[in-house]
Amino acid sequence: MPISPILYLVSTAHFFNDIYMGFLTPLFPIAMEKFGLSLSMIGALSMVAAIASALSQPVFGTLFDRFGVTASVYLAPLLTGILISSLSFARSYSFFVVLLFLGCLGSAAFHPKGASVTPALSGRHPEIGMAVFSAGGNLGFAAGPAVIAVFISIWGFPATPVLAVPAAAVALALFLLLPSREIERRTRTQTRVTWRSLLSDRRELSVLSRLVFINFSLQVAVRGLQTFLPVYMTGLSVSITEIGVIFTVMLALGAVMSIFVSSFSRHTGKRFLIFLSVTASVPLCLAGFLLMPSFWGYALCVLGGITLTFSNPLLILFAQKHSGGSPAMASSLIMGISWGLAGLLMVPLGALGELVGVKGTLAAVSAFPLVSAVSCFRVPRE
Repeated sequence: MPISPILYLVSTAHFFNDIYMGFLTPLFPIAMEKFGLSLSMIGALSMVAAIASALSQPVFGTLFDRFGVTASVYLAPLLTGILISSLSFARSYSFFVVLLFLGCLGSAAFHPKGASVTPALSGRHPEIGMAVFSAGGNLGFAAGPAVIAVFISIWGFPATPVLAVPAAAVALALFLLLPSREIERRTRTQTRVTWRSLLSDRRELSVLSRLVFINFSLQVAVRGLQTFLPVYMTGLSVSITEIGVIFTVMLALGAVMSIFVSSFSRHTGKRFLIFLSVTASVPLCLAGFLLMPSFWGYALCVLGGITLTFSNPLLILFAQKHSGGSPAMASSLIMGISWGLAGLLMVPLGALGELVGVKGTLAAVSAFPLVSAVSCFRVPRE
């Protein structure tokens, strides 16, 4: 069975859902200046985003596995787009945090359902299907920094609510082109099991726990770079537009590379490529920020970001295979718990930056993936 065209519609929803999450990277230095924030408070913004967009995913995964809810495919991008685009309305740090939390909560509602329906729509090519779904979100997330940075440079921060219009358009298009009954018909056999089956097999649970830990270590580096590197670059007199473009290139190339890596994994196995993502990213990221603001500094940071992110669809698919029949729950653990726990570390990392400087924090997050190197060899070969 070939890949269903419906998968590309779901990937489109993923693109528009995550483009608004990509807005946050250039907004951190803007919020820092607007509200007079410390590095710890910037870390707190990243933590709030992680709690809402990631740690809440297992709750949504439970609901979707049990009840087969499909409306999140339409409503999540709409809610995310409206609230994140409205961050310029915030006149205080507290109001900014509330809008950020609610907007990221909308994003969280999309991911478990979207990831769980993808294998059913992928035919004989689950690795490619998951890579296409993941690439949709990654490309949206990649486009976000450049879109918001260029928009603000031309029309200013107060005009950003206009950017909610694409979210409304895609929500309407998907509602018309992708009926809920079709998603339910295609996936009803895959979304009926929850925590009981997930916890019933200790061996599978052990594998899943290691995969979550590996992804957690990678996400500490990814989120740390997204949170603190823009602040560091601003201190080097790099413009918001340049920051947005650099992160867009990094994340877009990572999304494209993930498709090739996922296809290549059928020949090498997933475990080797995951280990490569964990280890090869460290020297690239370390050398990159140390050489900034030179061309080679930018280039190495981009390569490091690509290496950190290309294994994401492999980890999701790996987790679903060892989920005990709970694909939405497994997806929410990989994309939720690991991302959320990584976000929680941003506050102590921000506090570390106030003691040793932002460069010290960047060194810590760049090297963090190495803590999971051994775990890569304790997951099965596939």
